[in-house]
Amino acid sequence: KTFLSLYICNMRIAFENLPENFPSPNQLRNWLQAVAQHHRVVLGQVAYRFVDGTTMLSMNQRYLQHDTDTDILTFDYSKGGLCSYEAIINLEMLAHNAATFSQSTENELIRLLSHAFLHVLGLNDKRPEEKEAMRTAEEEAIAMFHVKHISDV
Repeated sequence: KTFLSLYICNMRIAFENLPENFPSPNQLRNWLQAVAQHHRVVLGQVAYRFVDGTTMLSMNQRYLQHDTDTDILTFDYSKGGLCSYEAIINLEMLAHNAATFSQSTENELIRLLSHAFLHVLGLNDKRPEEKEAMRTAEEEAIAMFHVKHISDV
């Protein structure tokens, strides 16, 4: 096996408690792989876990010592050239943000999935210019999700 094929064999993208009305895990995996290729990185072990607001607040308090609601927490485990991470997504905040910003829940889901990935790549969103760069990269990822490939037609 080649070096790259060993990495690809080690790749695993998991979704825990993904609601049934969201895109399928296979659709999301294919999209994440395309986004990773676009950014020229190799995915390793990736997990997205979907939780309620109470669970998210507890995790935010425990791991970040923040006593606030948040839509996503990302834990970066990357090493050895593999982009590996775990993201916890607050389903209640996802729905709230979709309504607040007049987005579909699908677009908000894709935004959060890509947000975690982009943080692992080193993008931040604390300062205004960082937020703008993050938002641009998220919009690009959302557009990639909605692209119809010839094989899909």
